[in-house]
Amino acid sequence: MRILVMDGAATGAQAQAVITCLKAGEDGLSVLATRVATGRGAAEQFPLLARELFAECGWTHAMPELVGVVVGPGSFTGLRASLAFAHGLAAGSGCAVAGVTGGEAVGAALCAAARPLGAHALHCTIARRDRVFVETLEAGGASGTVSAHMLGALDLPAGPLLVAGNAAALVAEALPHRGDLHRATLPVSDPCAIATVALRRLRGELPPRAAVPLYVDAPEAKLPMAGLRPPPVMSGA
Repeated sequence: MRILVMDGAATGAQAQAVITCLKAGEDGLSVLATRVATGRGAAEQFPLLARELFAECGWTHAMPELVGVVVGPGSFTGLRASLAFAHGLAAGSGCAVAGVTGGEAVGAALCAAARPLGAHALHCTIARRDRVFVETLEAGGASGTVSAHMLGALDLPAGPLLVAGNAAALVAEALPHRGDLHRATLPVSDPCAIATVALRRLRGELPPRAAVPLYVDAPEAKLPMAGLRPPPVMSGA
């Protein structure tokens, strides 16, 4: 099976957006080619990068059969750009699209590492304004709940914790009194791990998840106080 994986969820000026072509066969997953875009709006380069990847992999006359795309939490623009491209590929070629959260991409490895510690597995992502997104993971690696927290007022579960993600160090520094908090060093964006979750979701081994942005915060754009104005009435000549 031909699989395309996209992760445009990373935030910040130094963020990296990763797009990868993989093949799933009897011997498992193999990476065929990958591209990394950096900086703000990096995920907007995915259509052009995909064209390069398809040519490199010999997919000029064959589209991916499955697109695994990270749905968040993370960059508003990156998520919308990568998901829009995923749905465009699905509309044009009929391929399947599977949404994967950032926590689910490391869920299997993180839960396996947390089990001997008897710890809760948490995936922590950098958000804006001195906040972090905290995603809990179920025993099988599926996403549980996702919430936003101020770094100065973290409200995490009691008991041993194993945290991963690009905000893991920030969380550990903010809670120096938590001797039961441990950090796991896992790849920030592992295409094989994302593809594995997408395949499991496609096979029904994980709960379904719509390939739409996983927004934790409420929209910042608000309607005018007086509401929307009605359109002007046009009189006949």
